[in-house]
Amino acid sequence: PEPPPALPETVTRLLAARLLPGETVLRAFSPDLHLDGTFGPGYVLATSQRLCAFSIDSDELTSWSVIPLEATERMGIQEFIGTAVLEAVTSERGIRLARFTKARLDSAWEFLRGVQPLLSAPAEEGWHDDSGWRSPKEGLCEACGQPIPRWFAGVCPNCLDKRRTLSRLLLRVKSYWPWIALGMVMLLALTATGLVQPILTKYLIDDVLPNPRSPRGDLPLLWRILGLILGLNVLGAVLTGVRGYLMAWLGERVTLDLRQELYDHIQTLSVAFYDSKQTGWIMDRVGNDTSNLQDFMTDAMQDFTRDVIQLVCIAGVLFAMSPPLAAATLLPLPFITYLSWRFVRRAHRMYHLMWRRRSGLTALLSDVIPGVRVVKAFAQEHREKERYQGRSRDYMNASLITARYANWVWPTTNFLGSIGFAVVWGYGGYLAVKGQGVTTGTLFAFIGYLWQFYGPLDRLSRMTQRVQRAATSAQRVFEVLDTKPSVPEPAIPREMPLIKGAVEFRDVTFGYEPHQAVLKGVSFTVRPGEMIGLVGASGAGKSTTINLISRFYDVVDGAILVDGIDIRDVTLHSLRSQIGVVLQEPFLFSGTIAENISYGNPGATTEEILDAAQAANAHEFIVAMPEGYDTLVGERGARLSGGERQ
Repeated sequence: PEPPPALPETVTRLLAARLLPGETVLRAFSPDLHLDGTFGPGYVLATSQRLCAFSIDSDELTSWSVIPLEATERMGIQEFIGTAVLEAVTSERGIRLARFTKARLDSAWEFLRGVQPLLSAPAEEGWHDDSGWRSPKEGLCEACGQPIPRWFAGVCPNCLDKRRTLSRLLLRVKSYWPWIALGMVMLLALTATGLVQPILTKYLIDDVLPNPRSPRGDLPLLWRILGLILGLNVLGAVLTGVRGYLMAWLGERVTLDLRQELYDHIQTLSVAFYDSKQTGWIMDRVGNDTSNLQDFMTDAMQDFTRDVIQLVCIAGVLFAMSPPLAAATLLPLPFITYLSWRFVRRAHRMYHLMWRRRSGLTALLSDVIPGVRVVKAFAQEHREKERYQGRSRDYMNASLITARYANWVWPTTNFLGSIGFAVVWGYGGYLAVKGQGVTTGTLFAFIGYLWQFYGPLDRLSRMTQRVQRAATSAQRVFEVLDTKPSVPEPAIPREMPLIKGAVEFRDVTFGYEPHQAVLKGVSFTVRPGEMIGLVGASGAGKSTTINLISRFYDVVDGAILVDGIDIRDVTLHSLRSQIGVVLQEPFLFSGTIAENISYGNPGATTEEILDAAQAANAHEFIVAMPEGYDTLVGERGARLSGGERQ
């Protein structure tokens, strides 16, 4: 016999007064939900005599259910979308022993298999659904054990490596490194022109203007310094203009590449992905998130490098001019760094919330605008206004939460920076008056450098905001890019020969949701040239059958053969290019009638388009239109009747 399971001391103490004499615990399972669906600990125990189920709250039992083993006919697991329940059935009724998330599914199956020999009747494998075609471990992340949304096709959103997200993003601009390096050189040159000017101000005050050391001043030096200042300003203006255009060009190119890559990848994803995502959700990734990354990939990293170098250089110059004054000036720096660190810890979560709300707003627009005829037909304009107002208010509130926190941090850091200026004027003025190594020119140079010091420091503290915005958008983009098609191409690509038309379903089982099969063990054969009709109630699987033949989805069990070839062994293009599908809901692209007819064959000649229209009995109503085949159909074919669109 196996040793008894190790139970926490609290559970052992609670059971001491409830176990019968001689009763021992043989198996144990710990669910993570209470039966009412709330999160909380509990246990299901199989003892030598009974099945015991209980919940724990504040180290006390809050429920206690007992079933004698001899009265238990069978046990099983029933799965739902995000949770599952462990059930026991007696001769009189079924009893739910525990509810748990999919993260505990493996443990529940292990417990069930261990209890099976103790029951009077064997456990029913596959009782968790009606078909038995789903593996207990399917749909769970191997790393974290959490359920993986079906549309992510094996990519766990909880395990996306957020630390590598930005590095992955930067690797995508490697083909533009020469231009990025050129922009960096110009940025450093611009920084140098700014760093020189406070030193020139010091010389103007200490060596050019009349002072006790030089009562008459130094006019030749004045003209040289002014010429140098003017030259630096001209150079700075030229570099600013050239670099600004270069960065704009670079940003647009990088965004174009990323947006195109994302769009190209979306085209490769299977229909199941689109079934699970709203149009606005996808549009938000392709449009807004890629635009958010433009600033980070071109300007943000260069600005960060420039600001760090500028801070180090200025700190070195300040300590070279006056170590005591420099040390006193930089006293607020640790407090500013701490506030920025605090902001970083909260910003990521706030931006995620804000952009989830924005995606919801975009998704609502993408639903309502194409369906405006339905809205008006049922007089639901007021309802849609309220829905939009609600989501818009949610987005506003999420944005205000971020803005409120950011606008508490930044004024505080600015105030701490202003303390540095007060220290320079107070302590620096004192040293200048006492003649302790600080001249008037040094004091003004300190002030000039402080403006340049706290400016980068403020930008670096705000850089966290830019980084978090970029990291959030990058994670959302890579969430899509890392998603793999649920209907993959064959490992060894094979072209489908010219189809003759024999279709065979061999014991096909399929379901759109893992817990509910639509087709169960379906088998039939259709001969070439044979016309058949599928008849059945709504939801019986008629459209599903057509979807499977076109391989919009893959069967879970069994196989579909066309001309004796398993359709999973041939490329999708070679299969679908030989299948004509008339959808239940016809969709037309904005353009002319001729362009829509030739969509599947863009190179079709006018004669081929006419032949296709005549074969579909559409030629007569098309030529009756004023512009014939050049008639614009409108968005989604809005200018045509339902029958004409079909």
